[in-house]
Amino acid sequence: MLKRLLAFLFILWSFSASATHNRAGEITYEWMGGYTYRFTIRICTNEGSNIADRPELEIWYGDGERDTVPRVSETMVPPIGSFSGSDNIYIATHTYDGPFTYYIQVLDPNRNQGILNISNSVNVPFCLRTTLVISPFFGLNYGNSSCVPEKFPCPEIGCVGGRYCFNSAAYDPNGDSLAYELVPCMGDNGNDNGCSPLPFGAVYSYPNVIGGGTISIDPVTGTFCWDNPQIQGEYNIAILIKEYKNGMFVGSVLRDIQITILGICNNDPPQLTPIADTCVVAGSSISFSLTATDPNSGDVVTLNEYGQPFSLTTSPATFNTVGSNPVTGTFNWQTDCSHIRNSPYQVYFIAEDNDPQVPMIDVRSAMIKVIPPPVTGLSVSPVTNTMQLNWNPNTCSNIKGYRIYRKIGTGGGPFSGCCDENTATDNGYTLIATVNGLNNTSYIDNSSLVLGNDYCYVIVSYMQDGAVSCPSEEDCAHLLMDVPVITHVSVGETDLTAGIDTIRWVHPLELDTFSNFTGPYFYKIFKRDGFGNPSSLVFTTPQSNQLYLTQKELIIDTLNTQDKAYSYRVDLYQFNTVSGNEEYIGPTNHASSIFLSIAPADQQLILTWQEDVPWTNTYYKIYRESPTGSNNFVFIDSTFNQTYTDTGLVNGITYCYRVVSYGSYSDPRIPSPLINYSQKACKSPIDLTPPCAPTLSIDNDCEIPLNTLVWNNPNNSCADDVMSYNIYFTPVQGEAFTLLATINSNQDTVFTHVLDNGSIAGCYYVTAIDSVQYGNESLPSNIVCGDNCPVYFLPNVFSPNGDGDNDYFVSFPYRFVEKVDMNIYNRWGQLMFHTENPDIKWDGKNQDNQLECPEGVYFYTCKVYTIRLTGLEVIDLSGFIHLYRSNGASVH
Repeated sequence: MLKRLLAFLFILWSFSASATHNRAGEITYEWMGGYTYRFTIRICTNEGSNIADRPELEIWYGDGERDTVPRVSETMVPPIGSFSGSDNIYIATHTYDGPFTYYIQVLDPNRNQGILNISNSVNVPFCLRTTLVISPFFGLNYGNSSCVPEKFPCPEIGCVGGRYCFNSAAYDPNGDSLAYELVPCMGDNGNDNGCSPLPFGAVYSYPNVIGGGTISIDPVTGTFCWDNPQIQGEYNIAILIKEYKNGMFVGSVLRDIQITILGICNNDPPQLTPIADTCVVAGSSISFSLTATDPNSGDVVTLNEYGQPFSLTTSPATFNTVGSNPVTGTFNWQTDCSHIRNSPYQVYFIAEDNDPQVPMIDVRSAMIKVIPPPVTGLSVSPVTNTMQLNWNPNTCSNIKGYRIYRKIGTGGGPFSGCCDENTATDNGYTLIATVNGLNNTSYIDNSSLVLGNDYCYVIVSYMQDGAVSCPSEEDCAHLLMDVPVITHVSVGETDLTAGIDTIRWVHPLELDTFSNFTGPYFYKIFKRDGFGNPSSLVFTTPQSNQLYLTQKELIIDTLNTQDKAYSYRVDLYQFNTVSGNEEYIGPTNHASSIFLSIAPADQQLILTWQEDVPWTNTYYKIYRESPTGSNNFVFIDSTFNQTYTDTGLVNGITYCYRVVSYGSYSDPRIPSPLINYSQKACKSPIDLTPPCAPTLSIDNDCEIPLNTLVWNNPNNSCADDVMSYNIYFTPVQGEAFTLLATINSNQDTVFTHVLDNGSIAGCYYVTAIDSVQYGNESLPSNIVCGDNCPVYFLPNVFSPNGDGDNDYFVSFPYRFVEKVDMNIYNRWGQLMFHTENPDIKWDGKNQDNQLECPEGVYFYTCKVYTIRLTGLEVIDLSGFIHLYRSNGASVH
């Protein structure tokens, strides 16, 4: 530490005779492979006869190592107004030992004198710090490079009353996301840790705090603007550019920037036309134009482009301009597969006029996302009870694989121009599978396919980094209808033993009845209680030589439909007349009846139902029996959900309901709608809802003593059926509450309380109770507490001489005292008297031998156990007692 301090003082002394000159700077890095990185330090300096030159700088690598780095280039900046300076670049390479987070720093005492928003700036070192994260998650073959700011602030000049803006025009070579933040400039923290943020207020302030106006920074584009500065001078800001990979912080670059505000100027900034974010399919070209116009007719406007697309090694973007004011630029980019990535490319366009004193700018930026080409040639074909999908390989060989999406029914696409990775799901498709490999272009879907539905598919290509294409064109197919399709399971009668279910199905429409399955045909119907695939055979239909003449309905009338749902499956068989054997052809999917459940509530009934069916129920109608017991059901409402609440009912009255479902398969050959009834279910609404809780207050009067509780009647605000109240109490805060009292009138909202021992210490809460029939109790009110204010005093003299006046040493009237621990001693420290009685009642005798104690002064210690809200609290007392015995020495 001492060596560093001496070296730093030497640097300060070395340049004390020269004007300090650093105006702006940054440190960036490039991954060279393994744990080796190349660092570039770039610093803007002012020039002049008294300016100190820095042909080399010291860099700290953040791992305990340092280097002296030579300057590799010094480029003179064209003079602007009074500014003349240079752009200096220093380069160093360093290899780290392994993964860690490293803080790379450059500390230089040459910060400008007189910076208005940095107190005593000449003595505040110029500090740059960059964060490098070497993570094991990257691996040795995927190191990270910092962002590349293309616009270097050397110099930055604004004027009083104007609008100053600056954009770093940064991009990330790894395609990571960048976020921009305005932070304090950094300085030396006085220890061996290098740079630290300058303290707000004490040393550093944002420029508008000193210079007036307002400042802002766009966290996405990085554009910093200062509107309407009022005070001339030099100011410094620091912009932190943070880098994120898939939401994880992976590094940052701090740019220290000096802004010079001159007096009022007669220049206005140019104006650029807006440009929109977009996406482009790899292999396609993108082109757009934008124009900059300067309101000052004599100004010449330069329009420059920045961003990674212009520096790509393969098929970079181009930007050509025509004119000077206005000036029009045309952006062109022929994209290819190497440009695909999950994060968009950000391009910047900066228009700058040629005012000799204060050039002004306008900035526009756009995000361009390059996505993979969509999959082509998707075909879907049914194969037995599966779907066979085939498609063409993607035209980009760097594709990682494909995602397969499916939905029931058609209606997807076209999807051209999509920029959202969720396009498929947003259009109702569900991801069912992912396959890896460019040439892995087939898939067999055997997941929960239902006969009678049209299944539609799209394919999405995806990249290693998560970039995805637009969905392919949709292709649809349905399973071959070579087995029966179940269409109805409807409850016809609700009963415990004689309930009726009706089961219907349609015969196969695509069964080969000429060569493979020639009949005769018959069905077996299977049943199970509840939901799931049935296994109990309940009926076999008669045989028929004609498939279309086979039985297609079954009514079962010996069921407990009141308490149960039932599920059914229909299997198709043929009888082989040659072998004399039954031959299995195929089953329907299983389907259940609708089972309705009702939950009672206060003046309402909550209906919920469930079914397990292969078709899609699109909506439900709810019927209520009117009058109850008449079997006449009246439509009351419909819903798309499997729940319904019937309100405005009378508690205690029985109501009965049935639910009717309306559904269909997506195959238009199957009749629709498919209408099925639930069982009849009945219930009476009851009040199971407790009232809202009262709000409680307390008047804790120690003098009386008395606790008075007051609460509101919830019937006047948030309830209508409160009948009584329960009051709960605990004498010690934090202990369990017990029921103290019940108030049987909802109008009686005042209660007074004192314990038998006179204490009023304790906590209370109140609950509201509704009608006697239901007795629902509300949540507790707020808890209120009262406390005692104990009083206990002792006299200092008494005269036990038998005259009946002050013959006993007793306490003054006291309150809220449970006991004492009283000890009285003579002048030699011998115990004369002990008691736990708060009244004391010492008769002046030695408690051990009952001899009278002589006149004199006695000393006591007394622990007083007071009754408080928190329990027994001890007060320690001590003092002297004067004991008199001579005649005439009675004490009052």
